[in-house]
Order: sequence, then C-alpha cells, then structure tokens
Amino acid sequence: MEKLSIRIEQFEGPLDLLLHLVQINKYDVYDIPIVSITEQYIAELDKMQEFDMEVATEFLVMAATLLQIKSRMLLPKLPVEGDGDEEEVDPRQQLAEMLVEYRKIKLKAAALSDLKAAADKQVSHKPMYGDVALVLKQYTVKDLLLALAEIVNSEQGEIAYIAPQAYSVEGKMQDILDRLENATGGIVLSDFFQSGHRAEKIASFLGLLELLKAGRVIIEQKEAFAPIYIFVRKAQENGI
Repeated sequence: MEKLSIRIEQFEGPLDLLLHLVQINKYDVYDIPIVSITEQYIAELDKMQEFDMEVATEFLVMAATLLQIKSRMLLPKLPVEGDGDEEEVDPRQQLAEMLVEYRKIKLKAAALSDLKAAADKQVSHKPMYGDVALVLKQYTVKDLLLALAEIVNSEQGEIAYIAPQAYSVEGKMQDILDRLENATGGIVLSDFFQSGHRAEKIASFLGLLELLKAGRVIIEQKEAFAPIYIFVRKAQENGI
C-alpha cells in the first residue's frame, strides 16, 4: 500500500480549498452541485504531495462530509411527517452557511493584512529632546542695554543713528480710548489699521496691547474667524 501523501501549503484548511473550488467554478454558494464539487475536492487531495497527519485529517473529514451530503442528495426524498407543506431541509444548507462565514472572515483578514503592510512602511520615534526641560534665564532691561552696547562697541565702521519715532505709544493709547468712547457698539480691530504710516500702525498696535494689559479695553469675538471687536471697559467693570 502506497503511503498517503498530502500537500496542504496552498490552502489554510478544508473550507479554504472548498471555497476556492466554488469560486473558480463560479458556483452559487447556496446551490452547489454537490456531485461535481465532491469529485473536484477529492481530485485536489490526490494532487497534494506532503503529508501532515494533524491537518490532513481535517481535509479527509471534509471529504467524508461531502460524500455524505452527496449520498443524501442522491437518495429519494422521504415525506415529512406532520404538515404536508413542510419541505425537507437541504443537506447543503449547513455547508453553505459555513462557506459564507468563512468568506467573510477571509475578507476581513485580507483587509487587516493590508493595514499591517501599510503600517510596516511607517517609522516613528520619540522626540530627540522630549525629556529635556527648557529653562530660559530672565534678563532685565539693564542686561539687554549692556549687551547692545557691547555689540555696538565691538563693531567697526560708521555708527548708525535711529531717527526718533514720529508716533508715541502713549499718544496712540489715548487716540484709541477717544475713538472707543464715542463708539457704543465697539470698533472692529482692523479699523484701527486701515490707513496711516507703517510706524503709526505699529504704534497703534503696541498701544492696543498696553490697553489690554492694563484692563482698560476688552476684546470680543462671537465665533472663530468672525470680526474682532474692541470695547472700552467701563469704570464699573474695573471695580472702581
């Protein structure tokens, strides 16, 4: 007697082989020609080369199941006891349900495999300086002036002089307050920078920041990207 030799590397199990045969023959899973599929299944087993007793048993059990279903299909249908309208259950029904569920699992597994393949192509690492605490030293105005003087004294060449500002921050602060006093509904922020010299706009912006810091004006915006309005803070709101 020749040694039974079965190769199962191509298929993950008997259902995988059976589903493969159904798909290549374009059979309806709920109406499988059991005679044809059984013959093809057994023919595939005969082609297999390598033998694995533990796995091969599963393939042989499925072959026996197909033969059993085949024999039931060939036998004449017996009348069902009870209601005459009842029909005998199709012997292929359980097999069809197993194949449908297996096909769903196989599709999900393929999708997960694609996600893993995409994830394997991505590389991530922690920030190089993620655990380093950044501590900035506090410098006074005097320190900054001394540093500036050192830079100026170390440079060679002509000394550049900066012209005095034509607009003072304090003056722009008062101009902003005067405009807000006469605007009960507030003023849109962009209206303060519609015209004027560049230096004037900078002075106005710095003056507005100082007023905000001092709590003399408030800013309101109803929603993201909506116009920003500036209002003067009344004496009652300041707790005076």
